[in-house]
Amino acid sequence: MTLQRPTVHAPEFPPAVWVNTPTPLTMAGLRGRVVLIDIWDFTCVNCLRTLPYLRAWYERYHDLGLEIIGVHTPEFSFARDREWVEAAVGRLGIRWPVVLDNDQAIWTTYANRYWPTVYLIDGQGYLRYRHIGEGGYAQTERAIQTLLQEGHPDWTPPEPVPPVRPEDAPDAVCYPTTPELHIDSIGNPQRPLDVPLLFLAPPVRSEGAFYLQGLWRAAGDGLTLAGQEGEILLPYHAASVNAVLSPAPDPVTLALHLNEPLHVELTLDARPLPPEAYGEDVYRHQGRARILVDTPRMYQLVRHPDLERHELGLQVRGRGFTFYAFSFGSCAAPDPETALSRQE
Repeated sequence: MTLQRPTVHAPEFPPAVWVNTPTPLTMAGLRGRVVLIDIWDFTCVNCLRTLPYLRAWYERYHDLGLEIIGVHTPEFSFARDREWVEAAVGRLGIRWPVVLDNDQAIWTTYANRYWPTVYLIDGQGYLRYRHIGEGGYAQTERAIQTLLQEGHPDWTPPEPVPPVRPEDAPDAVCYPTTPELHIDSIGNPQRPLDVPLLFLAPPVRSEGAFYLQGLWRAAGDGLTLAGQEGEILLPYHAASVNAVLSPAPDPVTLALHLNEPLHVELTLDARPLPPEAYGEDVYRHQGRARILVDTPRMYQLVRHPDLERHELGLQVRGRGFTFYAFSFGSCAAPDPETALSRQE
């Protein structure tokens, strides 16, 4: 772990909406504290996977002088809405201040390119450390401790937080998977328009795309079911599958809660998704796997112990259902026999 030299001051926050704090914060007002800037989005699976470590660091080090600032830079239009950010902050147990970076002003000032990215700023306001993406949790925690020791030279830091998940262990393996898919990854021959079109999924389907069945239309950065029934078919190679979904495409409808929650049935290779593959948001109803899409957010659909190849089906009933993106997990927990042989 190497800290940058204290040569560049962190930029000041531009005017913006803040949540989880009674008043907006400033870098000038945070002098004397170590500041962790977390650029994230509540629909980003990689961002969500880092949150247990951020929560642990906040609990361990906040009283010693660590402040975490969540910079919420939305990927999708609905994530610009303060109500959904506040709901996500509450649901995810985030206790630190969050600033809404809806116009990407902070993202641009930091020349940021990825979700999530963590920046550490020392007590004098200098940028000292950056980490992109998941992983490196012990390394980042050591950097936090080093900066805190600059103000508390007699303090003895604890050992870093142990891996929260088996996939976070140092000897876990991350493999190439199906890439993240957005609405431009549709595999049907025709392209979606802002008027309803009837889609028929081709008999031969390939990984790296998803396929629509039924009446669908484009709605901003999403695809909305325009009929009463539809289906999305997804060939994939991954350890887990997530989807960003919403019960309605219209921000006003969502804000006024005029939409009805929608039930989506999940199949795996044209059969009901087996319980051992249920993601966190899946429940069982009359022998079938379902999710309830009631708010715009990321839903975990499938979770395997290792990388597997399948075709996932989302059978939807209810006009207004909107799809935004699929993302995939690539990391597998270390094999116990392999881990044992390494210890011997």
